Amino acid sequence: MFNLLKSDMYRLVHGKMLWVVTAIVVAASVFVVAMMHAVSSPEFLSMTASAVDMTVTAGDDEGARGAASGDETEGPAAASVAAAAEVVEDVAENAAEAEKGAASGSASAELWASVAEDPQALSEADFEGVSREMRTFTTPADMLGDSVVSGGMLTLIVALVAALFCAQDFTTRFARNLVMDRRGRMRYYGGKIVLVGVLAAFFLAVVSLTSVTSFAVAGFTYEAVNSLTDLLVFFGLTWLVIFAYGCSAAVIVWISRSAGAGVAWAIVVCSGFLGAAVGQVLLSLAVVAPWLGALEPWLLSSCVQDLGAFAGALLGTPAAAPLTMVPVAVQVLIAGAVAAGLCGALALGVLRKRDL
Repeated sequence: MFNLLKSDMYRLVHGKMLWVVTAIVVAASVFVVAMMHAVSSPEFLSMTASAVDMTVTAGDDEGARGAASGDETEGPAAASVAAAAEVVEDVAENAAEAEKGAASGSASAELWASVAEDPQALSEADFEGVSREMRTFTTPADMLGDSVVSGGMLTLIVALVAALFCAQDFTTRFARNLVMDRRGRMRYYGGKIVLVGVLAAFFLAVVSLTSVTSFAVAGFTYEAVNSLTDLLVFFGLTWLVIFAYGCSAAVIVWISRSAGAGVAWAIVVCSGFLGAAVGQVLLSLAVVAPWLGALEPWLLSSCVQDLGAFAGALLGTPAAAPLTMVPVAVQVLIAGAVAAGLCGALALGVLRKRDL
């Protein structure tokens, strides 16, 4: 197994796929930070407030003209005023939504509440203060959970690379050149599983270092620093979930012998798209059968969202999984280990009996 793993590592490092994907991931991470830097700048906040002010003023002027011209134009004028009021209300609601998921939500909500009341009353210092608070994360782990984990980019990237690389053994007939009895096939699949774990660790490290460095350059700060234990728990559980998704994509390739099937699985399943849809169905059916709703937190896609939401305090979260009432950290550990274990059992127990 070790020799096959060394061979895979050599082909991966000396090939183009790994480095092309790495460059794309780094560029995407930097772009996300640049966008967050732009939308949290005092200039952008001031410009948005001015746009809202202009919309409200235009609606008021339209309403005044409608009132002066009589009932004939009352309908359009009232519609304009209602539209302007709706814009302000939407902005305030969006800020309130942000308050639930971001450390800067309170300042942002207060800002847009002030804009809704009197946009011209805000000073440049108000926008700068809100900008500083929007650029302050609770902890580094919370930053990584919010910007790196919760979107599902890492699980998708690792699954895609794992699927494409495993499929190369069949498209290039590399697997057929190996002498494979059943013991040899176990070594083959075992080496590939270890390789998926290495890929998960590599991309997690790349994205984390890129994000931390980019946020520091952009001027983002933190209210507190995570303990070493919290960081180890966060990175360990994140790696486990990414690893489980990557193994699932590899198993699909080994079953189908098709790169297309592996890519499709990565896009539909490992991105979290299918999991989110299944989760909504389970929650909807919970009205009829409550135990179905209790299954939703145990989906891998739900674990990814929990890692993003509770990244800085996974050990301190209250019991969250309905079936066993265990903390989020234990829930993610169980779900990730079960998923990875099933993939390993399929590869080493069932697929090893199939000729390569």
